[in-house]
Amino acid sequence: MRKQAAKNTKQTRKAPIWAAVVIVLGMTLMLGLTINYRAYTTMSGEIRENDQLSTQIQSLTDENLQLQDEIHNLKTDPKVIEREAKRLGMALAPKKSFRAGELNEAEKFVHRHTSSQ
Repeated sequence: MRKQAAKNTKQTRKAPIWAAVVIVLGMTLMLGLTINYRAYTTMSGEIRENDQLSTQIQSLTDENLQLQDEIHNLKTDPKVIEREAKRLGMALAPKKSFRAGELNEAEKFVHRHTSSQ
């Protein structure tokens, strides 16, 4: 009876054991490829975003340096100050020198020009 039971067991198993191993290994390989491909695409997107942000940072840094240079020129360079004053419609007071005896006249001159504005 044992021999007959052993024969029945062998007859019911139709697929060889190596087929099951191949299927399990194939599914494991596909799962690994899927996970790695997803990680690769995510990393590629992060690298692209990092490059864009680096370019934007460099652009803003350059603009900041230009603005700092312009501010420095506006504070120190008389020609730039005069050009910007004219652009804004501000007239510079005429330069006039006074002698020591003409101090009262100078005060009147300054008073006239400051009160009219």
